[in-house]
Amino acid sequence: MANSTAEETQRKLEKVQQQIISKQDKLDKSHSKLKQTQTQLAQTDRQIGQASRVLRQTKQELRQTQKQLKKLSARQQELEQLKQQQLQVLEKQLNSAYHIGQHDYLKVLLNQDSPAKLERVISYYQYLNKARTQAIENLKATLAELNQTTQTLNQKQLRLTELLEIEAQKQQELVSLKRQQQQQIDALAKLIKSESAEIERLRDNEIALSQALEALAEAIDELPQQVELNGLQDIKGRLLWPAKGRIQNIYGKRKSGQLRWKGVKIDADTGDTVHNVHAGQVVFSDWLKGYGLVIVVEHGDGFMTLYGHNQALLKDVGDIVQSGEPIALVGQSGGQSKPGLYFEVRYQGQPLNPMDWCN
Repeated sequence: MANSTAEETQRKLEKVQQQIISKQDKLDKSHSKLKQTQTQLAQTDRQIGQASRVLRQTKQELRQTQKQLKKLSARQQELEQLKQQQLQVLEKQLNSAYHIGQHDYLKVLLNQDSPAKLERVISYYQYLNKARTQAIENLKATLAELNQTTQTLNQKQLRLTELLEIEAQKQQELVSLKRQQQQQIDALAKLIKSESAEIERLRDNEIALSQALEALAEAIDELPQQVELNGLQDIKGRLLWPAKGRIQNIYGKRKSGQLRWKGVKIDADTGDTVHNVHAGQVVFSDWLKGYGLVIVVEHGDGFMTLYGHNQALLKDVGDIVQSGEPIALVGQSGGQSKPGLYFEVRYQGQPLNPMDWCN
């Protein structure tokens, strides 16, 4: 039942997400050259996001594989030592059996002149046979584990080689894509030379964002409740900051013309981890004009948080995320001249000052 609810939620959110992206394309009033540049930038931002996400996953798997290789190598050495010890024990037992075998076993038994001595001799022979059998079984088990460990070790070494190749490939791909992204950012800046053009662009971006968040709010009201979310009211002033860094743009400060900042910009480095500020559900995870790669998390009771200009998105629509969980990587998507995280807190669609809500 829980799985079907989660799948239904994800389907509905993905549908709304596609509608938002489609509507943004239709609302774009920019001239063809500007629109073309923005479209190319969106594509490049998405490619960087995908490559960064794969690279991050590859690095995580690399670290895990290297740890496993270290453990497997240590176990292989232990098993080799154990094998040598067991071979020595078996060799001694076989030598004992050989020396005893030089005497006729039946003669030794018949020459015993008392039942007690006879019983001791029989017990001794049984003990030797049992010990030898056990030693052989122990050696077989050690050899089997050693063989399995060696095979696994070889497989992990091959995987490590593959991962290193993937890492190098993705690093090279990212360098190329970021060069392309910078060229598109420069081209965008040349197309928006005048202050009036910049104000119009920023206004269009804000309208597009507001409409996107309104559409999300409407969709959330109709979603089946997957988990209980209690909003942010009870923890006002105690929310985590999503990233470490200096606040560049203060909420309410003039942005351009009459436009003011509805969130804050955190001065962080490319690739820094963006953390979710409080438990919630991802309701949007894609590119938005003016804000680049964006994640929106719904926290219940009308509260949402937005994280923009990311390099990569680590969560998908419908994912349940916990407080402090990594959800993105800092970047400069959306045409930003330098990296940083744009962060908003909203209640019933209205922006709130993040400084009042975060610790």
